[in-house]
Amino acid sequence: MDVIKIRKDFPLLSEKSDNQQPLIYLDTSSTAQKPAVVIDTLARFYTSINANVHRGLYELGEGATTQYEAVREKVAHFINAQHADEIIFTKGTTEGINFIAACWAEQHLKAGDEIVLTQAEHHANLLPWQRVAQKTGAKLVFIQLDKETFTFKNPEQFITSKTKLLAVTYSSNVLGDVWDHNRQQLENLVARAHAVGARVLIDAAQAVMHRKLDIQHLNPDFLVFSGHKMMGPTGVGVLYIKKMLHDAVQPYQTGGSMVHFVSFEKATWAPSPQKFEAGTPPIAAVLGLGAAIDYINQKINFEQLQKHEARLCSVLIDGLEKIEGVRIVGNKLWARHHGHLISFMFDGAHPHDIASILGVQRIAVRAGHHCAQPLVHMLGIDSLLRVSFGVYNTIEEVEIFIKALAQAVTVLRTTCNMQAFPQSLEL
Repeated sequence: MDVIKIRKDFPLLSEKSDNQQPLIYLDTSSTAQKPAVVIDTLARFYTSINANVHRGLYELGEGATTQYEAVREKVAHFINAQHADEIIFTKGTTEGINFIAACWAEQHLKAGDEIVLTQAEHHANLLPWQRVAQKTGAKLVFIQLDKETFTFKNPEQFITSKTKLLAVTYSSNVLGDVWDHNRQQLENLVARAHAVGARVLIDAAQAVMHRKLDIQHLNPDFLVFSGHKMMGPTGVGVLYIKKMLHDAVQPYQTGGSMVHFVSFEKATWAPSPQKFEAGTPPIAAVLGLGAAIDYINQKINFEQLQKHEARLCSVLIDGLEKIEGVRIVGNKLWARHHGHLISFMFDGAHPHDIASILGVQRIAVRAGHHCAQPLVHMLGIDSLLRVSFGVYNTIEEVEIFIKALAQAVTVLRTTCNMQAFPQSLEL
């Protein structure tokens, strides 16, 4: 896998500022950069194909429908789903989770039932279940995180006869990997949940661009991810619903294109996937997602990608540990072997201030609680810096970042000390 060659496929990475500073983009966990083929696909749709799907009996309409449905087949193959109609297009991971919360969980859960989550969930996989619990009387149960190793010990003990839903992340957007390398721990947890009759939802938003997903191997009932995390457009995501559950899940929205029959008094629904895709879908974005999948299939070997990103993590960890007062959050051993992101903080320098200084130098990193506020606060932290890698990042970029980071931390600590000095005199 030639990273230097791959970088040339991403127009934004070649853009330079007025003073010729290159962009060092280290925020792929937030959103991945897009290759030119994805951008070109969006432009081509609007200039050459633009028509609604599943409606017009004319060349443009039929052509748009054919291409749109072809992407469904691509997604099914990409995650190894058995049936294309198990793939539902959404706006993104958040909508997919809310979809299942509103249209399955609220209809099937009751007081006394338990929803099992982990303490490492993104807000998108926490807040919908809080609402379900409030509406149904179900109870939220959290698989506890070991604060020293940043892993889960004996997670299966949290699954009981009361468990009706297991909803967990495949990979944390703050900690990185929280399950063992081959995901056997997660697979065992899924099997345990199924053994007690529970359903399983997997949030794969942080995994889809870094691991080869295999629905048949993992065996969830529901799985969600976003197109923009995997170099596709924003505004499109995927919700996988196991075929056997299609009748048990109600439509998230009702309207055009999802009906079988409508009278003034009642309606019946078309089969999946139309049942779950009311109205005009994000056609251009779906085609862009298809282009991203084609690009990944053609250019990226997931085993090589994992080794590349782990190498970047190792270089970053080595550099961070040379800066006094650093605290790295996450399992460093796992990050060195199969990680793609590192979260950290420094004594005497606030993450937001560091990120601002780096941003002026066109180094893009994330600072904050990363939409995982309960997790960050549980760790006794208010804010973290996060560096997250993609296929296009290089060791040289990491080295430049470490140098700029050390300078930023020194400047901030010096400034803080100078501001504190007059106060000490007053005492």
